[in-house]
Order: sequence, then structure tokens, then C-alpha cells
Amino acid sequence: MSPKAKQRLFFAVKVVVTAGLVAWLVKKGALDMKSLGQFLEHPSLLVWDVLVFVLASIGFATMRWRALLSLAGAKVPFGRAVQLQLVSLFFNVVIPGNVGGDVIKALYVARDEGPEKRVPLLLVAFVERVVGLAGLVSVALLVVLVRGGELWENPQFRPLVTTVLLLGAGFVVGPIVFVALMRMYGARIEALASGPSKVAGLVTKIVSAFRLVSAKPSALVTALVLSMGVHGVNMILFTRMATLLCGFDVPFGKVATIYPIGLLSLMLPISAAGAGVGHMAFEKLFVMVGLPHGADAFNLFFFGQIGPCIFGFIPYLALREKIATVDAPASASEGAEPPAPSASEPPG
Repeated sequence: MSPKAKQRLFFAVKVVVTAGLVAWLVKKGALDMKSLGQFLEHPSLLVWDVLVFVLASIGFATMRWRALLSLAGAKVPFGRAVQLQLVSLFFNVVIPGNVGGDVIKALYVARDEGPEKRVPLLLVAFVERVVGLAGLVSVALLVVLVRGGELWENPQFRPLVTTVLLLGAGFVVGPIVFVALMRMYGARIEALASGPSKVAGLVTKIVSAFRLVSAKPSALVTALVLSMGVHGVNMILFTRMATLLCGFDVPFGKVATIYPIGLLSLMLPISAAGAGVGHMAFEKLFVMVGLPHGADAFNLFFFGQIGPCIFGFIPYLALREKIATVDAPASASEGAEPPAPSASEPPG
């Protein structure tokens, strides 16, 4: 079986798993697809949803990426960075495959910057994922540190508080220590980690990424703060949605404690875009803190934030046309015109 056939089969399996989980939740009565009607019943919610998407997924995320690009010595105008961010979101949601949107936008920049920056730019894509997770955990950790005593008094919250503290140690404290080690012993650690195995390759990739970050820690701090902004704004929207569905005020502190754990469940590569798995995770997390409609709240948030990503096809088509126009003179001299980049053939 070819790699492409395996990829399609794996995606088909994920779609089946997603459909099965969603159908089970609907049959159980835990998920009501009519909850999406909240956007029609409360037009202001739709407005807030779009504003949050523009502010967090486009604005803050683009600024975070530009801050990290400085690690690779690349400078991208804000307008073009926004365009590539939209393309990235489009690839992440609409086009199945092993190449994430963050890699796609890195390859577009590498095309403009030159081949010598290709590896650092791909490392930036890896760092961006780590910083995104660290920002998510940092917001939850901040809430736990501020309201730790109050939360710990409730037995329902103790497992969640413990989990957040452990995640905080892993995603926030751990990288800080690792960056410090890279500044002192980076070259030696990278030499020890080198080898032909896949594990050695992964370790080398991680070490190289942290060495890149250690050269300019201020960029990492900026990116982390922006990541916290992304997730903080999303948590506010999620809290608003939960309040509408529950019919009473849902405390932000409750949502901030369970939201990161629910989102981390989306990393399990067993469903399409995390659907199904996320629905089930939030249903159980809401029950743990004494709230109803967990699956419905995630469903509303999921489609509210996934839907606008489809419009990323507009800048993607514009980029394809531009690349085809630029490449045409060179290809004509060689007697052939190469196709514009596609999902299975990333730009590079």
C-alpha cells in the first residue's frame, strides 16, 4: 500500500471514529445538534464568535508567529503573515494529511527567504506548536495559582488542579530549564543525541529547536504571552457559550480549569479535527465540575471557530495564482510549467 493510500485509509478510519462517537453521544442524549441554533437565537453570539476568531486565531496567532520567525532571521510583512495564517488554518481544518498548516506557511516563507533558512523555519513550526500548548497550560496554571485554595476545597476539582500543576511543570517550567541548559551545553547535548534511529532524529529535532530558542529568549517570552492571549480570549467565548446553554452564569474559573485538559484531548490522533473526542472529553469534564451540556458547549465552540477557517481558501487560491505567474517565465524557458503547490505537494 502506497503512503498516500495509507494516509487516506487512516483519515477514513478517523472519520468513522468521529461519526461513531458523535452518534453515540447523540443517542445517549448528551449531545443535541440543535444547540447550534444558539447562533441564530443570539446573533450577538455570532458576532462575538467572529470577533474572537479574528482577534485570537488571526491577530494574536499571526503576531506570535512573526515573533518566532525572528529566531530564524526571517522577516515577513504583517499583511502577508495574516494571509499565510489564514492558509494555515484552512489546511489544518479542510485538507486532511500529515502536513500541518504551520509547516505549509513555513515552506511558503522558506521559498521567499532562501534554502539556507528552510531548516530553521521548519524548527520554528515545531516551536510554535510547543508554545501554543505552553500558553494553554499557562492560563490554567495562572487560574489555579490565584484560586488554588478555593478550588482545592472542592473534592471535584482536586484531580483537575493536580493535573494542571503537573502540566504546568511539564509545559512551562520544563522548557525554561531546557532553554537554560541549551545555552550552556547545547552543542554537547546535540552531539550526544545524534544517530540514525527515529528516536535519535526526534531528540535531535527537539534539541535543535531549543537551541534556536535559547539564542533569543525574548522572542519566546513574547510568543508565550501572545499564546496566553489566544487561549484566554477563547476561554472567555467558551464561558459565554456555556452560560447560554446552561441557563445560568458559569464561572470563568471553572471553565479555565477544565478547558486546557479538554483541548489537550484533541491531540489524540483518532478522530477528524478532534471532533467526537473533544465532545466526549468536555462532557465528562463538565460533569466533574457539576455543569451540564459539556458536549453541546464544545460543539458550539468547535463549529463556531472551525467554520471561518474555510475562508482561508481565498488567500490560498491567490497564492497559487501568484506562484504560477512567477514561475511561468522560468518554466517556459525549460519547456514546461510546474504546477502550483497543492495539499499533497507543499510549496518549497
